[in-house]
Amino acid sequence: MRAKEITVTINEYGKVQTVAATKGERLKAILDRAGIVYSLPCAGAGRCGRCRIKFLKGAPIPGSFEEKFLTDEETEEGIRILCRTVVYEDCEVELLESAKEHDISALTLDDEPVNSPGKLGKPTGHDGETTRSYGIAIDLGTTTIAAALISTTSDNPGYKVFQTASCINSQRRYGADVISRISAAEDEETREALRRTVVTDIENLIKELTTAGSITYIGQNPDLKAITITGNTTMLYLLAGNDPKSLGSYPYIAEHLEKEWMLSDIILDNIPDISLTILPGISAFVGADIVAGLFTLELTDDEKFFFLDLGTNGEMAFYDGERLRVTSAAAGPVFEAGGISCGTASIPGAIDHITIDEKDRHVTTHTIGNAEPIGICGTGVMEITSELVKNHIADETGLLTDEYFDDGFPLTKDGKIRFTQQDIRNVQLAKAAIYTGAKTLLNGDIPDKVYVSGGFGSKISPENVEELRMFPREFDGKIVAIGNSALRGAAQYTACVLSGWEKETDGAAKLDLITESAVVTELATTDGFDEDYIAAMNF
Repeated sequence: MRAKEITVTINEYGKVQTVAATKGERLKAILDRAGIVYSLPCAGAGRCGRCRIKFLKGAPIPGSFEEKFLTDEETEEGIRILCRTVVYEDCEVELLESAKEHDISALTLDDEPVNSPGKLGKPTGHDGETTRSYGIAIDLGTTTIAAALISTTSDNPGYKVFQTASCINSQRRYGADVISRISAAEDEETREALRRTVVTDIENLIKELTTAGSITYIGQNPDLKAITITGNTTMLYLLAGNDPKSLGSYPYIAEHLEKEWMLSDIILDNIPDISLTILPGISAFVGADIVAGLFTLELTDDEKFFFLDLGTNGEMAFYDGERLRVTSAAAGPVFEAGGISCGTASIPGAIDHITIDEKDRHVTTHTIGNAEPIGICGTGVMEITSELVKNHIADETGLLTDEYFDDGFPLTKDGKIRFTQQDIRNVQLAKAAIYTGAKTLLNGDIPDKVYVSGGFGSKISPENVEELRMFPREFDGKIVAIGNSALRGAAQYTACVLSGWEKETDGAAKLDLITESAVVTELATTDGFDEDYIAAMNF
C-alpha cells in the first residue's frame, strides 16, 4: 500500500513554495528537499529546543519535546520543534527567526576596500611595467565563512584589500558546534554532504568576489592567481573529506595538520587550476586559524605577547620572547550565546550591549541594527552578567537574589527576554576556563601586549565586563582587539604567494617557525588546574 501523499506549504521569510510530501515524513527531510536553509544548533539531537517552526495550519499534536521546551501558549500558537516534527496532513509552516541563518554578522577585514576596479588597474604583463596579481583569502569558521580579495603589485611588497564578503557556513544544519559535526560525520554519506556543503559556500564567495572585481578565474591566464584557506582543525578536516572522529574523543589526535599545496580543483570542484594553499595547524584544538593569527604578529625578543581567540575552544598562545606556548580552553558556546535561554546569533534584533542603572535598576539595551529585541548575543550575555554582579543582583558566587532566582532577570519591558540563574552558571563555566587557561599558560610571566582576536573580542569592551574576572590582572590595560586575525593572516600569506618564490619561501619559513616551535600545554593534566578552575568561577 502506497503511503498517502500530502502537501506542505513553506513560508520562507515571505517566499512561499509548495512541496509534495508523504504522510508520516519528517519535516526536516521535506525542508531539505525544498532547498531550505535552516539551523539545527544541536544537529537535531533534541537537546536544545532552539530549532523552532510555526504551523499556520495543520499543526501536529504536540509531543514530548514540545512539552519539554515550549510553553502552552507557544504550542497553541502552532510552534513546534523542527528537528522532531513529523507531518501527517496538509499543512502550512513558517520559518521563525530562530531558524534563520542569512543575517548573522561575520567579521572580515577592516581595511578600506577599493570599490572601483579601475583604481587598482588590471595586470599589464608588459616588460618593465608594473603588474598586478590577485588572490583570495578565506577564513573557514564554524559559524561563518569570511573571504577577502586582495591584490599585489610587482613594485610594492604589501597588499591591498580589494573586496570582502562573507556567508553563513551552511554546515550549521548538521550542528552549530564542531562536536555535533564530528558526530554527524561518522556516517560517510553525511561526511560527503558536509564536504559538498562547505565547498559550495566557498565557491559562491569566490564567484561573488571575482564578479565584483571583474576578475577572471577561468581560462588560460586568469587574473586570480592564488587562494589561501585557514580555519579550525575540524573545519579543514571536513573541507578535505577527512574523517574527524579522532578529533572528538580522547586523546584528540589530529593526523592532518601540515600545510598543503594543490591545484584548486582538488578541493573546489568548480574553480580550476588556481594555486591553493591550506595553512597548517598545531593540534586538534589549536588550528590553522590560530597559526594564521600568529602569522600576523612578529615573533621577536622585543615583545612578550599573549594571543587569545575567544570562542568555543578559547585558543590562546603566549610568546615569551623565545618560546611559543599554546593551549585551548573548553569554554563552550557561551561566547556565541549558545546554551543561553534567550540566546541568539549576532543577527538584527540581538541585544549586544546592556547597562543597568544602579539606583532604580532600569535596563538600557542596544540591539544589532537597532531592531526590536529578539534575544541576546554573546557580547550582551557577558555584559548583562557583569551588570548583575556590579549592581549586587547576583553575588560573587553567581547566585541571583530571591526576587529573580526562579524566573530570571527581565531584559525587556514585556519580560519575554530574561537572563536566568542557569545562564549565569554557563557564563561562569566559560569565563573560568578562559581565566584558568590564561593563568596556566602565563605561568608567572607578564605579557607586554594582549591581542584578542575574533568577532567577540572586537565587539566587547574590557571595562564593560570587568566584574566577570574573566582575564588575569596581568592583562589590565594591555588588551588590543585585532579583528579577524585568521583572515588577515591568510591574506598576508596569499600576498607572499603572489609576490613570488622568494616571498613565498619567507612566508613558509615563518609558518614553520610557528608550528614547529609551538609547545602545547594540556590544561587537564596540569597540576592544580581543577582547583584553580573551580576557584575562578567566582566573580
